[in-house]
Amino acid sequence: MEQSKIHRITVNIVGVDPFKLPVKENEESFYRSIIERINENCKNLIYGTSGDGPTVALAKVALYYADMLYRQTRQVQEQKGLLQSFEDRIDQLLAGID
Repeated sequence: MEQSKIHRITVNIVGVDPFKLPVKENEESFYRSIIERINENCKNLIYGTSGDGPTVALAKVALYYADMLYRQTRQVQEQKGLLQSFEDRIDQLLAGID
């Protein structure tokens, strides 16, 4: 099995000094897409009606993504619990315990 090469891409995000980030070659387009979306969201906050500064805009975008991750993780955990309860119930019915 061939390992993916590592590329060092330059990350340019609004309000932050550019930096290099090592990413797998097969994930480079994913990272570039994420960077583009972060920049779009920051620019919308900077040039919107309220006009946040770049640092505040970046902080808001980070909080938005953190909130999304938290909610998705919580939902997955709840679904995992429901699935486990369902499997336990099926096991009880198959074992004739119920």
